[in-house]
Amino acid sequence: MTFPSLLRRIATGTGAGFLVLGLAHGARATDAPAGATTVGGTVFLDASHLNQYRNGKRTTASRNGADLTRFYLDMDHRFSRTWSAHLTTDINWTRDASPTHLWVKHAYLQGDFSQALVLRLGSAPLPWAGFVNHWSGYRYVDKELLTRLHYAASADWGVHALGALGDGGRLQYAGSVVSGSSFKHPRTGDRPDVEARLAWQPSAHSVLAIGGYDGQLALGGGNLPTYHTARRWGALAAYADQRVRLGAQYFRAMDWNQVRSPKGDRASGWSAWASLALDPRWSVFARYDRAATSASLDPSRRERYANLGVACAVSRQVQVAAVYKRERLSHDRLALAASNELGVYAQIGF
Repeated sequence: MTFPSLLRRIATGTGAGFLVLGLAHGARATDAPAGATTVGGTVFLDASHLNQYRNGKRTTASRNGADLTRFYLDMDHRFSRTWSAHLTTDINWTRDASPTHLWVKHAYLQGDFSQALVLRLGSAPLPWAGFVNHWSGYRYVDKELLTRLHYAASADWGVHALGALGDGGRLQYAGSVVSGSSFKHPRTGDRPDVEARLAWQPSAHSVLAIGGYDGQLALGGGNLPTYHTARRWGALAAYADQRVRLGAQYFRAMDWNQVRSPKGDRASGWSAWASLALDPRWSVFARYDRAATSASLDPSRRERYANLGVACAVSRQVQVAAVYKRERLSHDRLALAASNELGVYAQIGF
């Protein structure tokens, strides 16, 4: 029995159908008084020079430009000590996309029953992507490995459970039973998908975690037949304190892009990152990703990504980084596509 299949059976066997394992970063709601409403937001900006190559030749897509990669507007309202509601809108404008995109990323009702049990109903964060971004940092520079390669989503519509157990809450879980379509293109298939994560924190600054996904990505139930179930499992080890971040994650996916194809496929990959604070304001960071995205159908296909940067904390609300990025897609060691990008990236909170 595969790990994701086991998770689905556990979820079904609870009767309620939503209690699955995972990690609960930020599980507790705020201590705002009943009736309180808070509003805030976060902006990701960049200005860069991008060179793109295809089959070893520079393309006309090489250019200078600026992007508003994310503009989150957040609103929280507390009804009582137990119940609250959260809304996050996601606005996106980039040089590669027109017109501007607007999504509802988070829209959920939350029941904060205890440290061990928080329930969310609606579109809420999924267990894996946000957790990795929390430990690796520098989300405003780029997404973590799985969301960057489209093997995971950051949020989806469904029922979500999370909490922390044991002395000091070192054993943490979170899990979701969702539509499988993500928040950007909400739709339903003929069965729910399950994503889950379980983590243990040996200390306040370290974590070990495993997670899995099982579902059909809302592709079932239409006019086209489905042949496979998309499955994914992953593991992470990370350390983060005020001065140092170190970590790595690994994943394997089965039939992720082949749900409606009779041919099966597999993918796997890993990501490693490190950063060092030179003083309270300045830090340096680096990351490297490597993935085999079609191990069965195109075994020699490889995807690589790297970044290297220097960041400055201008204030508690503003972070700026000068970053170099390189991506390369190859087949039989021949470059199919590549890009080099040098730019300034910023995160502004309010």
